[in-house]
Amino acid sequence: MAARKKPSLPPDVPGTEPGDGDDPIFDAAEAGEILSGWWDDLCVATVFLTRIPLGALGKEAKGAVAASMRAFPLVGAVLGIAGGVVYGLSAWFGLSPLPSAFLALAAVVVLSGAMHEDGLADTVDGFIGGSDKKNRLAIMHDSFIGAYGVLALIFSVGIRVVILASLTDPGRVAAVMIAALAVSRASLPVLASNMKPARRSGLAVSAGRPSQDRVYAAVALGAALTLLFLGPVAGLFALLAVAAAIVAMMALSRHFVGGYTGDILGATQQVCEVAVLLVAAAAL
Repeated sequence: MAARKKPSLPPDVPGTEPGDGDDPIFDAAEAGEILSGWWDDLCVATVFLTRIPLGALGKEAKGAVAASMRAFPLVGAVLGIAGGVVYGLSAWFGLSPLPSAFLALAAVVVLSGAMHEDGLADTVDGFIGGSDKKNRLAIMHDSFIGAYGVLALIFSVGIRVVILASLTDPGRVAAVMIAALAVSRASLPVLASNMKPARRSGLAVSAGRPSQDRVYAAVALGAALTLLFLGPVAGLFALLAVAAAIVAMMALSRHFVGGYTGDILGATQQVCEVAVLLVAAAAL
């Protein structure tokens, strides 16, 4: 019996080998690079925004910090989780909401090194106490805190503690802290990309200007966390409040010093955080 011949494909018909000419839907190597990039940015952002010991920023810090700004909301979320855990533990040990809120905020301040609170105090001192741009920048650069700065800190800490205490429930407090601390840090790359530094040196210059894709990523991440933890209605109003706070801080900064500084970034974070907390207190 003659052996059957295997049918052959016409020369113009492509082979049917599995995977021939197919683009893979999931590229593991590319996904690994993306995750590695986010992890690197998260580490740099953590070192820059907190006192958590993950190493020191090297000579390449300028470009690294600007690139890491997309991860700023993640650092804020981590700080919010820490504050929520401290509040929950305090409540579990029988403390009332007010001291629990104080301890939760104190934990966040310790972890962040109070850098944003320091920026708020210096900015208020400079904006109100200075007579012209040069004088305002000199006041902001001074390490001493004036009466205006002290009052700004009292109001900032007082408002945040009272609002957190009014929420009472540990789960709700944690959710609000995560949203507020995350989206308020998303405001920093927005300022850095849309304004010029007011000085030729300082943190605003050394940090660098983030690219637009990094800014969009930070905004999207901050908005997503806000909507997730506050819900669609309260989250939307919180985002509108943050947008208004950013616009106001940009206008004030241009008017008083002609740009932004590291202190102004810190002050903006504080204003945005308080704005979110106020919305949460009214809506939740």
